[in-house]
Amino acid sequence: MTGTHFLILILITAAFSTSFYIFASKRGIPKPRWWYKPVNSIQGVLEIVLLILLGFSLLRFPPEYMLILYLFVINCLRALMEWKYEREEKQYVHSLFGAALFLVIFIYMSMFFFVS
Repeated sequence: MTGTHFLILILITAAFSTSFYIFASKRGIPKPRWWYKPVNSIQGVLEIVLLILLGFSLLRFPPEYMLILYLFVINCLRALMEWKYEREEKQYVHSLFGAALFLVIFIYMSMFFFVS
């Protein structure tokens, strides 16, 4: 990854973080806990299964793409579970913004770095 692409990824992350901070402060959404705690045991088991699948997929696919894809899927799973079981806390908004960020980064990496 060249310096220009790395700078663009940093700017994308900074723009997402800043826009989310403004969005969350206007909506009164509290900051998430430092250490994530699953909503229920099903989510915990699903996250462990996804982590094991990530380990196996690293043997076959490029690690940088699989890591970004894994983080996107984990954030989508967390957003779904938080929205379904703890909707009043509005923590699912944090996970949705994280998923959107990783999706944008994955698309950017796919456009410029996938070599067929």
